[in-house]
Amino acid sequence: MPDISMTKKMTELRVLFAHMQDNLSGVETRFHPLWPAYLAAFAEQQFGTEKFKFRFASKEIHYEIESFKPQIVAIGAVSPKFNDAIECARIAKRYGVSTIVGGVHISTLPECLTEGMDVGCIGEGEQSFAELLAHFFEHGVFRGSQLADIKGIVYRKNGELVKTPIRPLIQTFDQIPHPKRSLVGYLRHDYLLTGRGCPYKCSFCSCSRFWRKARYASPSYVLEEIRELTENGAKIIRFEDDSLTTNTRRLQEISNLIVADGLDRRVQFSCWARANEVNAEAVDSLKKMNVRLVWMGLESGCQRTLDYLKGHVTVEQNLRATSLLKDAGIQTNGFFIIGSPSETEEEIMQTYKFIRESQLDFATVNILTPLPGTATWDHWTEKNSIVDGLDWSRLFSIRFDPRFDIIISEEVSPAELYRLYRKFAMLSRSMKRKANFRKLRQLELPRIAHELLISFRLFYKKLTVRHRTL
Repeated sequence: MPDISMTKKMTELRVLFAHMQDNLSGVETRFHPLWPAYLAAFAEQQFGTEKFKFRFASKEIHYEIESFKPQIVAIGAVSPKFNDAIECARIAKRYGVSTIVGGVHISTLPECLTEGMDVGCIGEGEQSFAELLAHFFEHGVFRGSQLADIKGIVYRKNGELVKTPIRPLIQTFDQIPHPKRSLVGYLRHDYLLTGRGCPYKCSFCSCSRFWRKARYASPSYVLEEIRELTENGAKIIRFEDDSLTTNTRRLQEISNLIVADGLDRRVQFSCWARANEVNAEAVDSLKKMNVRLVWMGLESGCQRTLDYLKGHVTVEQNLRATSLLKDAGIQTNGFFIIGSPSETEEEIMQTYKFIRESQLDFATVNILTPLPGTATWDHWTEKNSIVDGLDWSRLFSIRFDPRFDIIISEEVSPAELYRLYRKFAMLSRSMKRKANFRKLRQLELPRIAHELLISFRLFYKKLTVRHRTL
């Protein structure tokens, strides 16, 4: 890593992290993104805290640039929000500010780097970002002729796209400092990541391609971050890993540490799990550490569709996982996808029947949309030549407009798919009402019984006193 301690051209570097937020996403509006916090923490680990001033923003970027006056705007955006990233870079350039863009989209489609974007970070960004900051400290600008020595980036030189060699991944997750959460803010309902990457290759997910390899934090590293969150007011913590249950022994160790620290009595947890990994041992660990809700990407109630979307999991395993969690008193939310290329209406209805007959508390259903970095994207682009100039917001969400939505089903018409989607949505809402009523009943009945008991005791006491006076 370059040494910036002796740099005299610049004494302080101001970096604005601009997150292109999806305001229709419950996750995005509920939680703060951690990518700025990871990049800032790594930079400070390498160079110290006195060299930088960081700020985070997810809206009113124009105002933030005017007030903060950054030298660099670092932009993060998923594919459906990449139009906003392009506009953000344009705004930064109007103020003469240098720009860096990162994330899955630019990593998968580096040719999307626009004139307003000086550099793109490809894949895992901590080391590349830190070296770009060191480069900027030295030159005060991103110089194309000298960027070639930085691995894992893309830039333009004389109008031509230049990609440097792939950067090796950080060897172990514990080498990555805990995210600088003070930058993005702490929440009562917060989340953490205990690893990067996924050993599976679902056709609709870019995780395994983007991270290239699955790496996991040690249980002690995880405990440190949970402690930090609880010390800053967190009461509900969500494990946002693709699956917390991949390694049963590691899960047991995390659970044991949480219980030994008394955190199971202070915090409610939730997590993602993969159905074929959910067994009695895993459920026991989840129950002990006070996991109240488990999300699972069950995807389909039809085995043929499930094989296309996920592989290495069966409908029976989906049912068994749901049953095991339900028996342990843990709520479950199943996520499903309809509209795969060769999926028929009859197969879609198999998923509907699965949901109705399962023990799931909640169900979330989406129409399959191809996203860059996934096998479904590869399938779609092989048959379509409209990627150049594509309006990226078309990947945003279903708008029930076949002229806008990208539907890849080859067996079910858009109109029929929309009708089926609404049918699933009605079922999902019904399940949510029932689950919320059950939860209310569990919470309220003990309280009501307690209040009635107190009222009866007070009434009896008054009656006794009155009887004695008579």
